[in-house]
Amino acid sequence: MDKHLKEIQDKITLAKQSYKGSFCCWEMDLMLQNKSNLYNLKYDFTVREYYLKSLEGPYIHIIEFCPWCGIYLMKGLRDEWFDILEKEYGLDDPSWPEQEAKVPVEFKTDEWWKKRGL
Repeated sequence: MDKHLKEIQDKITLAKQSYKGSFCCWEMDLMLQNKSNLYNLKYDFTVREYYLKSLEGPYIHIIEFCPWCGIYLMKGLRDEWFDILEKEYGLDDPSWPEQEAKVPVEFKTDEWWKKRGL
């Protein structure tokens, strides 16, 4: 193997081993921060869901395990998001334009679930 290539591979291995980023592993972080990631992998911090977005429409596929390290990803909170907005704010369908404007700011970020210890 070329010495230069070996040095590059060693640096990548070291970066992976010392990874302390926002996501489960170096590869997941790399993909989520790359705007042109070829897997079209996304993370919705509002409801804590990882998903693959279809290139041919609005379809998404929720993923429960990291494709690279295999770790179980935290449970998404989509149902809890809807339940809390209905129970606490009377919004039975916050995706409708009339109700969307009434969604509190904290529910447009990860603040709502962090604040509730979810």
